[in-house]
Amino acid sequence: MYGSEEGNIGLRQYLNVIWRRKWTLLLVTALVVGAAAAFTYQQRSEYAAEVTIVVGQAGGLVQPQNANAIQPFSATMTELIKSTVVASAVTRQLQLKLSADQLLSKVSVSFNPESAALKVRVVDHVPSQARAIAQQIGVSFSGLVEDRFGSAAQSKSGSSANPPLTATIWDPAHVVPGRVQPKPAQNLIIASMLGLVLGLLAAFLRDYFDRSLRGTESIERAFGIPVVGQIPSIGKRKKRPRILWSEDHGDFAEAFRTLRANLQYVAVSKPLRTLLITSARPAQGKTTVCANLAIALAQSGSSVVAVETDLRRPVLSGLFGIPPSSAGLTNVLVGSGQLAETIRRIDLPASPGAMADHPGGVAVLPSGPLPPNPSEMVASPKMKLLADGLAQAFDYVLLDSPPILLVADTLELAKMADGVIVVVRSSKATADDAHELRNLAQRLDINLVGIIVTDLPVRPGYGYSQYATETVSRGSEAGARKR
Repeated sequence: MYGSEEGNIGLRQYLNVIWRRKWTLLLVTALVVGAAAAFTYQQRSEYAAEVTIVVGQAGGLVQPQNANAIQPFSATMTELIKSTVVASAVTRQLQLKLSADQLLSKVSVSFNPESAALKVRVVDHVPSQARAIAQQIGVSFSGLVEDRFGSAAQSKSGSSANPPLTATIWDPAHVVPGRVQPKPAQNLIIASMLGLVLGLLAAFLRDYFDRSLRGTESIERAFGIPVVGQIPSIGKRKKRPRILWSEDHGDFAEAFRTLRANLQYVAVSKPLRTLLITSARPAQGKTTVCANLAIALAQSGSSVVAVETDLRRPVLSGLFGIPPSSAGLTNVLVGSGQLAETIRRIDLPASPGAMADHPGGVAVLPSGPLPPNPSEMVASPKMKLLADGLAQAFDYVLLDSPPILLVADTLELAKMADGVIVVVRSSKATADDAHELRNLAQRLDINLVGIIVTDLPVRPGYGYSQYATETVSRGSEAGARKR
């Protein structure tokens, strides 16, 4: 039973590779078939003519006492037919503008080892010329055999010890029906099979050398930490601010509520009050995750502050509509601003998931003016004191940081956090990033809590909205039955 299951898994993996690389497979196959088609239709048509010559002794077949020598005898005659002597005689008689070697390249001879019949085949672009050459080969070869090995040769030499050799045209030259070349159907079938094999080879080689990770399972295995959140793709609405208050009942919002619940389960063994939201590389969606996670936590009744610790390319404050020139974290760290004055409170509209006795707001600490030394600023003792103070004042402190593999800022911030959440875009996850991040976390003792996978494709008929629709429909049917 286990062997069967393993075989099914292996087959499923192969089929998955073929499905992922289907365009590579189709492209290679199409290129091979296209090249074969172009080559086929550029070829000039070739036709074949055949003539059968029977060789023997004394006007008949090989003598019975020499029956064992039929095969060597026929092979010898075959070599003689394809000699330059015969070719020169043919070109001279037909007045062909071909050399002996050029003519012989059109000629092939075959024979049955148990018979003395030789089949001469001539291929040419003109059927009538192919027939004429084949017929003349038979005539010229018969004459040369008679002249050199036949009765005429014996009369000249005066010897009659061995019967004279003969070469007789048995089946006159005729054109074989149809073309020899090209054969479009045969060529395209062979090209399709070859293209399919090459396409499969290219697909599997590309998948083998591709370092990208496909699916949440492969991402989880590569990073070595669990996936705690799966955020669906925003599709064609990328220009809209992707925050929960704009889509309270959609799959996007429900994904963050699920993330919120998962983090609460993760925090059972160790409280996670300060969370660092980062990514291995840019453009993974970490800032969007940070903003929406803060809103989801606030809607559950928790006090949350989102801190924009990305002092290189800050984006978080813009999602909440805070002007980029606002005072913020850097002002507090250099002493030119007070924490109470720089924190902005963002009130949230009423939500079905919010606590009735909670105002439902998110505190946001913008980055402030960008400093020339961001790494030194976030690594300062003041930053540590600020993070500890915020953790005392709020239930959750979310730090939106730069990518962890690019700058040293995030490594300093990771030491101040209770846990680090890595955001990975499904289409940009790579095994190299996972390997580098795992080694970095082990070397620096960074507590990686989990992975949030973003930009996942939404399957049709799947998600919160579909579930809610089906639930309402079943409820209506039940009510109708009761009535």
